[in-house]
Amino acid sequence: MGTGAGSRLPSSLVRSLPLSDPGTPDVTSPLRFLLRTAAQQWRPMVVGSAIGTVWMLSQAVLPAAIGRAVDLGVVAGDAGALTRWSLVVLALAVVTATAAVLRHRFGVTNWLTACFRTLQQVGRHSARAGTAVTRELPQGEVLASIASDGPRLADAFDVTQRAVASVAAVAVVAVLVLRTSVPLGLVVLVGVPLVMAVLLFVLKPLQARQRLHRKLSGELTSIGTDTVRGLRILRGIGGEEVFLGRYRAKSQQVRAAGVRVATWESALEALQVLVPGLLVAALVWAGARAAVRGEITAGDLVALYGYAAFLTSPLRMLVEAADKYVRALVAARRLTTLLEVPPAVTDDGRASSPGGDLADPDSGVVVPAGGLTALVCDPPEDAAELARRLTRFDDATRATFGGVALRDLPVAEVRRRVLLAEDDAQLFSGTLREQVDPEARHGDAEVLEVLRVADALDVLEAVDGGLAATVTERGRSLSGGQRQRLALARVLLREPEALVLVEPTSAVDAHTEARIAHRLRTARAGRTTVVATASPLVLPLVDSVCWVRAGRLVARGRHGDLLATDPDYRRYVTRDATLPPPRRPVALEEETA
Repeated sequence: MGTGAGSRLPSSLVRSLPLSDPGTPDVTSPLRFLLRTAAQQWRPMVVGSAIGTVWMLSQAVLPAAIGRAVDLGVVAGDAGALTRWSLVVLALAVVTATAAVLRHRFGVTNWLTACFRTLQQVGRHSARAGTAVTRELPQGEVLASIASDGPRLADAFDVTQRAVASVAAVAVVAVLVLRTSVPLGLVVLVGVPLVMAVLLFVLKPLQARQRLHRKLSGELTSIGTDTVRGLRILRGIGGEEVFLGRYRAKSQQVRAAGVRVATWESALEALQVLVPGLLVAALVWAGARAAVRGEITAGDLVALYGYAAFLTSPLRMLVEAADKYVRALVAARRLTTLLEVPPAVTDDGRASSPGGDLADPDSGVVVPAGGLTALVCDPPEDAAELARRLTRFDDATRATFGGVALRDLPVAEVRRRVLLAEDDAQLFSGTLREQVDPEARHGDAEVLEVLRVADALDVLEAVDGGLAATVTERGRSLSGGQRQRLALARVLLREPEALVLVEPTSAVDAHTEARIAHRLRTARAGRTTVVATASPLVLPLVDSVCWVRAGRLVARGRHGDLLATDPDYRRYVTRDATLPPPRRPVALEEETA
């Protein structure tokens, strides 16, 4: 994707989007973040500012050319001079029109490049940091940053070329007026800073209200996200009205804050017309009196009125620039806060592993290479934590792969060779095929085969279009079981050396679960597979079971053997309430010591 100017402007100035490399941001401060972003696209910024300056200056000197045409052509009655200066006015109009088109194209280019660069940096960092982002920041704040802070930051790079051009234009107008009349020039030199001071005075409270509105909007998004994600649970406990009341109260706060923002914005808009208008009126009045006294010519008076009318444009642009710069700094502060979140996993490993057993010293679990192993954990939530340690989803793990610590391996190698599939199946909007093969690296036959193993071929029959059928955002058009089976098919297609599955059949019926268990064993034969489950339909099919209680391995063996020898295991798996209460868990090493 590129801008509309991509076919006519040099490729060094107009970048293809998204960027192949968004670069590394400077997150030491919001200002340095903005400056670093500007440095990464300095060429289009400089060229856009230069063209913007030409665009503004051609308008700034236009009144001077008209004034000369009046004095030398109309007043003096010189037709030749009138023609020459008319041609100058025409040339300036052509330059203005041409520069306006190019300035706009570069403005769009700079905006798009900065926006894409920022969003790519945020996306790349969020993918690398993983769940550390949502642990440190509210989910609504993260969503709001991605949705609004990137575009707001990019506004600064669009307005910069107009701000530079406006400063240059005001300076040129001041010089031209000074050459016409020193007193009138002083009116411009004194009046312009006063106009800016008045407008910036109004701008400051507006920005405070905008920040409050932005904060409340993020909190509202967080409440909405939490409510939607837990809607089923809320309905089950009758808590819908409570959360609806919270959302209603917070939305009213957002509405009130939005009204206050709109009030100050309307006041600023009115002052942007009124205050420069007063300067224009003062300049025209002083010029008219100077013309009556014979201090300036008729052409000078016409030019003076042109300067006064023109000045309203750069003044409005400078106020707009100030507003957008402050908004960009606020956005940059939020983005740097997000980008400063340290990744859950640091990628500084340089070792390599020959492959082999997966082991977790903290629990004592060892997963033999090439086999199908089940993890049965009491309490069940320990299974997810153990699975994350076995696949290095945080730096606290001491797990090993083939005797090499996962922390010593590059993250990319770990993700390629040891894959975790958690129980919260995540799907994205796109085609059904993209849910299973998002990188489009496999043929239809391979995709259909993993769908068969995951017993998900019925999904093809339930949608129109087969593999090309559209899946809505988060897979809302599918049932929970269908989403879970598609997610299982997706990880099976990757064919990792070691696959760790957490409750892969928790959302399907017993018949489907049995079919998946048998097919999974066949499909993963000879490769390391770990299934965290307590399902009596899956456990008889695994090579070995690791029985973990209170975070420690207490028994290891075949499912049938553990049922016969370990009453705690039998009670937990069969849910048999007639068995004696479970005894205190003793680690396997303690029993064998």
